Amino acid sequence: MEFKYDHRPMCLFCTRAKRIPYSEDLLCSKYGAVNKEHSCKKFQYNLIARQVRRKKEVDTSKYSAEDFSLD
Repeated sequence: MEFKYDHRPMCLFCTRAKRIPYSEDLLCSKYGAVNKEHSCKKFQYNLIARQVRRKKEVDTSKYSAEDFSLD
């Protein structure tokens, strides 16, 4: 199964780029140190590089069973 990537290609999501510690730049295997928004013809989407935001935890201590009853 192939994932369809419908956004603008960026080195931030490429399989050829690795993060440089303590920097905003990436180390590309083809072009060396590049900006995270750089892109080229060799772009290959890396699904695992995408960082997904987690849902916020719901504070259930302020709710009771009466709040959810239909009576």
